[in-house]
Amino acid sequence: MASFFEFYKVINAKALSERIGMIQSLLAQYINGIKKPSANQTQRILKGVQQVGKELASIQFIL
Repeated sequence: MASFFEFYKVINAKALSERIGMIQSLLAQYINGIKKPSANQTQRILKGVQQVGKELASIQFIL
């Protein structure tokens, strides 16, 4: 998880934690390798990231 957030620095952990309803400090601990997320928590984070990706992919600018 840490390498994902390191590579995709554009993903703001604080904003993601708010979006998925997770305490920001807990997500930060997962990202920094201090704690290991359960399978359920990993899925929750993954679904949040995937949802952001879907929303970004559907954006269209009006020119």
